[in-house]
Amino acid sequence: MRTKRSELSSLARRSLILAARVVRLAILAGLICGGFPVSGQALQYPADFHFIEVADPLSGGNTTYTLSAASLPSVGAAFFDPCFGTIQTRTTQTDGINSRHEYARIDPFNVDQALILLVSDQGGANVYHTGTMPYNQAGNLVRYVDVAEPRWDHTNPALLWGLDGFKIVTMDVLTTDTKTVVKDFEQDAVLGPIIAAQPVYRITCQDEGEASTDRRYWAFMLQADDRADYQPLYLFSWDRTLDQVEGVYPLTASERSIDWVGMSPLGNYVLVGGDAENTPNTAGLTMANRAFTQFHRLTYATGHSDVGLDSQGYEVIVMQNSLTDHVDLIPIDWSTQPILESGGSYGGTGIVPLIRLYYDNESPYGLQSGVHISCNFPGYAVVSTHLGPALADRNWLDRTIVLARLNRAQPKVCYLAKIHNTTQDYWEETHAAITNDGQTVVWADNWGLNVGSDQMFLIQLDMPPKWSSLTQTRATVWEIY
Repeated sequence: MRTKRSELSSLARRSLILAARVVRLAILAGLICGGFPVSGQALQYPADFHFIEVADPLSGGNTTYTLSAASLPSVGAAFFDPCFGTIQTRTTQTDGINSRHEYARIDPFNVDQALILLVSDQGGANVYHTGTMPYNQAGNLVRYVDVAEPRWDHTNPALLWGLDGFKIVTMDVLTTDTKTVVKDFEQDAVLGPIIAAQPVYRITCQDEGEASTDRRYWAFMLQADDRADYQPLYLFSWDRTLDQVEGVYPLTASERSIDWVGMSPLGNYVLVGGDAENTPNTAGLTMANRAFTQFHRLTYATGHSDVGLDSQGYEVIVMQNSLTDHVDLIPIDWSTQPILESGGSYGGTGIVPLIRLYYDNESPYGLQSGVHISCNFPGYAVVSTHLGPALADRNWLDRTIVLARLNRAQPKVCYLAKIHNTTQDYWEETHAAITNDGQTVVWADNWGLNVGSDQMFLIQLDMPPKWSSLTQTRATVWEIY
């Protein structure tokens, strides 16, 4: 008896879904993790897919899902994560650092995900079409973009923002190489005389800071040139709508150790990633009003972090806390009180601990990984790790990417993926980034091959439909099956 093509296709789909369920059932029963990836060109999530929730993110005793060896995935071939059932695809071919995105905090895709920014070893970025894989094939190249700190516009899919010396510029990447000057601070009535009188060479957010989401409010440091050791000399903020410098703050010598500066997402505050040893106005992670007449310390020291919105829409920063050994949810609010002592209490601070890291050498769970954070999608943070060569997984978070729901009263953490990436150099760090629309998570990976040679590619995780609803309740074996 012959089977119709449509029936065969349906059978194949059911087989893939059944295989994925078998894997997930075994995982949830604690039997396997890895060694059984289910792959195909058009994978779909089962209708009853659920994230696996981390039992207690503040404990080191969660189940450790050990990564098993797996062959290098082909470009464009989708596969199920063998531990957590998410759908992933290798999307770029290996081409040194040119195959990866820039940083965990930055969404590399434009607003409709038809274009992607990948790092260029020329110093800027390459823009590629994403209609075919690998993304970074010659036929997909749109253009090389020679601007600093390039960021996509949140509404116009062709528009890219960036910095060029003392200028904010834009480019319509689909039509021209020409930069349109939005603001030239050398010509500004307030900043112009300061720039002319100082040994400076650019404005910068130091790659990590950003403008407000609507691009109205901006905050920068005015950075010295080699005559003054490239130190930040001034902080300033600017309102694009009014074309008005709202505040200028001259930095004393003891305030100049600053990692990054930028605006909060809604533009309410300037954030300064200062060193713990700075004098008070820039000591640790600091918030300030846009006029720089009020400063407030939020944490003891600046760590890996990203700014975002919590589940209620309030401005927060999610940051690694070196004093408490946690990843914390920190309200960007004058009422937030910093923890200034090792092992200090969270009581009365307003800060919410999300994940305990266990970097303590005495801990039996000792985390071996470095951590990065991405808060591009409101209400959530993606936390990713990177592990050096010859280090075995010890902690449940090692070689793992998780999703944290930023609900202050009831935070929750779910597993997203296990990663094969092994890190020796900076450009090999995972830096998982969630997109602004929450549809996609991407990270750099080398699958443990050619470690130390920056031979990277991009892995893309496509999130399940209506995935945020799946983070509201705990999934168990009995709920799913």
